Amino acid sequence: MLFDFFNTEKKLGKGAIPDQLDLRDKKYDEIAVGAPPFTEKDWKLGFDIEKKLGITIPIKNQNGSSSCVGQGWAYYIAILNTIETGKYNEDSAKSIYSQIALPQGGSYIREGGKLAVNWGALEENVLTSYENGNPPSEKFIRDLSWKTPEMDKLAKMLQAKEYRMIEARDNMDLFAMAIRDNNGVVFGLWGENNGTWKSGEPKPPKNKSWGHCLFGGKFGVDKLGKYIATPNSWGYRKRDELHPDGWQKLRQDYFNKLYIFNPWVLRDAPNISGVSEEINNIINDSEKKLLIEGEGHGRKGIIINGKFKEIQKGREADAAIYIMANNGYGKTISTKQFDEIAKNWDTF
Repeated sequence: MLFDFFNTEKKLGKGAIPDQLDLRDKKYDEIAVGAPPFTEKDWKLGFDIEKKLGITIPIKNQNGSSSCVGQGWAYYIAILNTIETGKYNEDSAKSIYSQIALPQGGSYIREGGKLAVNWGALEENVLTSYENGNPPSEKFIRDLSWKTPEMDKLAKMLQAKEYRMIEARDNMDLFAMAIRDNNGVVFGLWGENNGTWKSGEPKPPKNKSWGHCLFGGKFGVDKLGKYIATPNSWGYRKRDELHPDGWQKLRQDYFNKLYIFNPWVLRDAPNISGVSEEINNIINDSEKKLLIEGEGHGRKGIIINGKFKEIQKGREADAAIYIMANNGYGKTISTKQFDEIAKNWDTF
């Protein structure tokens, strides 16, 4: 029987490649420093993203493809969008993985977060991740023939604000706090085919045979101790008393020996909705702009990578210097245009 489990696990797709060091990465740990200490009381209170949103999240199935990074980020982006809109729509793993896949298969985890910020994402009903309704092959899910300027415009609707790395990846308390305060974490882990990965309690590897990307959206304490829970992306599992939702639980032993790598959180940006084509032409411009309201209060804003920020008083000079240093330019717009853009964004 155990041999059957090993054979089954060999067919499950993985594909997470540890990120290369980039000193420009923003760190979640810097934000967490100012937060109250995470205590045993927090563990007992727990966190469950499905209960918070009042939904049951469909468990994805990547089949034998190496698209786990796309699957993990697709879970996360859909959840952040649900928090904003109140309605859950699955996000397309294909829209992410096909753009970040490495030639040999798989992808760096960071690249999914970077894509969410710089490009956005598409919903599953716009671009399906399933091949004729079935779990995908590697060839299908990395195919890029779908990508058009029209799809690029749709993707901007789901852009995120920034991605941050959790540097202390062995700190289970920090990991749980990040899930609670950011509605989830996308991360990698090391594993091997040890007969436990179709169960609710996967065990750490003796040998780091493969890397896999997961979305973590729950934590708590049960009769076996503390856990971080993930839906994974290998299809549905049998539910039981300890795992009533079918999610897998990772225990303290997965954090003790650095089996976790490259955990990331997203900070979301408001969706752009109901804006005119004229406004889209302004905010979707890849160039950097200083926007000036040509009438009324003379407000100012800045466009960076298709994101608008209204400039606070006292920061006009900083914004102007930034624009000049990055070969940007100024543009005067009407009060109506400024109002339509500014209602969706924040301040500089």
